[in-house]
Amino acid sequence: MSDYLNMRVNMVNNQLKPFAVTEPSILSAFLDIPRELFSQYMNESNVYSDNLVFLNKKRKFENRFYLSPAVFAKILQISEIKPSDKVLDVGCLTGYSTAILSKLSSKVYGIDCEEELLEIAKENTKKINLNNVKFILSTLKQGYLKAAPYDLIFINGSIQYLPDEIIDQVHKDGAIITIENENDLGNVVVYKKYGNLLNKINYFEINVPYISSDFLRKNTFTF
Repeated sequence: MSDYLNMRVNMVNNQLKPFAVTEPSILSAFLDIPRELFSQYMNESNVYSDNLVFLNKKRKFENRFYLSPAVFAKILQISEIKPSDKVLDVGCLTGYSTAILSKLSSKVYGIDCEEELLEIAKENTKKINLNNVKFILSTLKQGYLKAAPYDLIFINGSIQYLPDEIIDQVHKDGAIITIENENDLGNVVVYKKYGNLLNKINYFEINVPYISSDFLRKNTFTF
C-alpha cells in the first residue's frame, strides 16, 4: 500500500468514521479520490490533516481554504446527495470538493472566482478521468445560471446570508447546504426548497471562515 493510500485509509478510519460518517458511498469517495493530487498551495504536511487547511503557499490565495475532511464528509451525509443529482459546487478551489461530489452525483459544476485555481482544477480532474465535472469562472454569489436549476448547491465555507442569485438556481425540490455564521457562531444548515419557499434546518455547530465577502451582509451604517 502506497504512503498516500495508507493516509487516505487512515483519514477515513480515524477522521470520518469517528465523526459518525457512515454512508458507504461517501466513505468510498474519500478513499477513491487522491487528496494529494489537489494539494497545490497547501503545505505538504497538511494534505491529510484533520483540520481546516488554508492555501497558504501563495499569498494571493492565503485566505482560501478547504474544510476538514470529516466536516466535509459529514455535510455531504446530511445533504442526502443522490446519484441522479446535478450539483453546483461554490468555491471549488483546486477541484477536490468537485471531485468528491462527482463520485456521488450525475454532474457537478464547480465555480470559482480565481482563474488560476480553475485551470489547476481542470488539470487535476483530467488526471483521474472525471468526465462528469465542468469548471466555470464566476463570482461566487452569481453561481452558474446556464446549468440551473440544481438539485443541490454546496457552498464551501461560512456565509452570513444567501444571495437571491443562489436561491433562484436551486430546483423547486432541491437544497442548499452551507455553514451559516452570525457573531462567530456557526452552524451547518440545509435550506430545503419547497416551490418558492425555503425551510432552514440547523444541524451541528462549527466555526470556519467566511468563504467570500459576497456572502456578507452590507453594513447599512455610515460613519
